Parts: sequence; C-alpha cells; structure tokens
Amino acid sequence: MRPADLNLMKSLALAAVTALLLAQTPAAEARRGFRQTAPFKISSLGTAFGVQVEVEGTYFVTDHYVDVDVERARIYVSEHCPYKGRRLVNTIAVGLATAVPRGGWHIENRGLPVFVEQVLAPREEYRLADLHFRIPRDAAADIEQRWLVVETEETDIDAPEDEDGGKGYAFAHSCRNLFAYPCGGSRQ
Repeated sequence: MRPADLNLMKSLALAAVTALLLAQTPAAEARRGFRQTAPFKISSLGTAFGVQVEVEGTYFVTDHYVDVDVERARIYVSEHCPYKGRRLVNTIAVGLATAVPRGGWHIENRGLPVFVEQVLAPREEYRLADLHFRIPRDAAADIEQRWLVVETEETDIDAPEDEDGGKGYAFAHSCRNLFAYPCGGSRQ
C-alpha cells in the first residue's frame, strides 16, 4: 500500500470512531422524545408556617436536571404565628426532596436561589413571576421517588434580642409521587 492510501485509511477510521463517540444512541434519542413539560401547583397557604407560598408553573425532567419554570409565586406572611413582627424574606428556591427513614425527608439538591429581599408584616404578600430553577440530579436516581419542595429563607427582624429569632426556613411540598403521577395542586 502506498503511504497516501494508508493515511487516507487512517483518516477515515479516525472519522468513523469520532462519529460513533459523538452520536447519540437511538435509545437516548427516544427517551428524550418522551419528555414533556408538566404543570404543577404547590401551596403551603393555611399551614403553620409563618411564611407561606403558593407556586404555579411547569417542570421538565432530563437525565441530569429538573428544569422548573415558575409562572407565578405568591409569598404570604401569616398572622397565625407566635412571632407577630416583620420578616425579611431573603430567598426562594426549589429543590428535589427524597424520603428518609421514619417518614422524614430531606432536600437532596436545589436550584440556585432567587433573591426576594422583601420586608413583609403579617397579612402582607409579595408576588413574583417568571422564575427559573435548574435542579441538578443524579441520572441513576429514581426520579419517581423524589418530589419538588419550595424553600423560603426568612429573617425575623423585630424579634427582641433575648428571644430566639433570626434566620429560619419554611417549606411547601408537591405530592410525593409528582414525577410518577402528576398531581396538580396536592400538598403533603
């Protein structure tokens, strides 16, 4: 074989290997085709939390992320709480929760928080719209065993110095089987 023919064969072989490495498998393309956005509504209104939320939007699950688009969010400070002062609502975030032994749960991963930075007194509310959260996830983890959790971080700003006050968190959950059977407005 001539050197020019040998170089051509090496180039073609290298191109074929590169194409195989970069190409998506048909199964991966088929899985991607079945993914659709799904609506959700999460609410903690009427619960014991001092800061309560109602969030509506859509989510989209990929192998490595859950993309959450919040169309509208309402943050409300309850008057039915022992602490009656103002609260600085610092951030809002959406995460993936999973069950732990004895019926508990923990947030496995969160999207980056959105800064709210609003001072609200009891019975006041603040509205947000068009928020996006990208929650990282392990592709090997069973998404049907996870659910969405909305987390707000707040600071009690009128608490007397001798009382336990300071920073706190409030949570609102979707139903626990959200990714297996979308549940719309359930809370748990």
